[in-house]
Amino acid sequence: MDKMLRYIFIFLLISPLALFGQKGKEVWRYEGPRIGVDLSRFLMSSVRDATKSAFEIQADMPYKGNYFFTVETGYQNSDDTKESFHYLNKGAYGRLGVDMNITKFEALSDNDLVYVGLRYGYSNFSQEVTTAGYSNYWGTLSTSFPRKNMNAHWAEILFGLKGELMRNIFIGWSVRAKFPLAITSDPHTKPYIVPGLGYTDSEVPFDFSFTVAYRFPLFKTKTLPKPIKSGGSKRRDTDRDDDPDNMDPNNPYGNGNGTNSGYGNGTNMRNNNQSF
Repeated sequence: MDKMLRYIFIFLLISPLALFGQKGKEVWRYEGPRIGVDLSRFLMSSVRDATKSAFEIQADMPYKGNYFFTVETGYQNSDDTKESFHYLNKGAYGRLGVDMNITKFEALSDNDLVYVGLRYGYSNFSQEVTTAGYSNYWGTLSTSFPRKNMNAHWAEILFGLKGELMRNIFIGWSVRAKFPLAITSDPHTKPYIVPGLGYTDSEVPFDFSFTVAYRFPLFKTKTLPKPIKSGGSKRRDTDRDDDPDNMDPNNPYGNGNGTNSGYGNGTNMRNNNQSF
């Protein structure tokens, strides 16, 4: 019995100290560069019949809590074989841009964000048609087009989400609309696919990405980023009532009690008439 009472006493003595230690633990907000891999690039071969292999690395750096400067780079190899047609395409690409968080962080430990972003993309690639069959008056013929080095420029608008799955580990997805700006022309055949841009059979190609990233917690702060304002400040109706000039009885545009009638008060009007 004495031993049990001793254990209870020790427990009651230690418990408040443990709770005090937890309450006294400092909470910080960690920030730093994120580097991740776009897993959707490994699933490209299941989207269309063409055989494709690709990888993409993404990185971003926070600025003032709500802005993230981004760099994305990758490589893609495509091999498309159809009846009497064999098309080869491969090359590297890169994108530069910025993401803007449009939600409010609720706490220092809150790192989840919903964002919109802009990108500029560039690709340096080559294409080759080893077999191209066609029919004419003399029957079915086959030809080929030599390898040609090409490049492309485009812009992107995207919407996405990122969430902290566990400490410093993030997952996220984005939907992108892409706008081709310039693509090198080929007198033989139009590029069927552009690495980083996608298929060229649509004027505005759409794309989807799914990313897993790690954040390097290089910086820490106790300041919560302020939410981005969507518009300018609006003037309150009471601002005119707070104007000291409206409280002046000699002001012809006020009535001396803080209420602006726009015509002055009757007493001032009578006094002005009597002075004549």
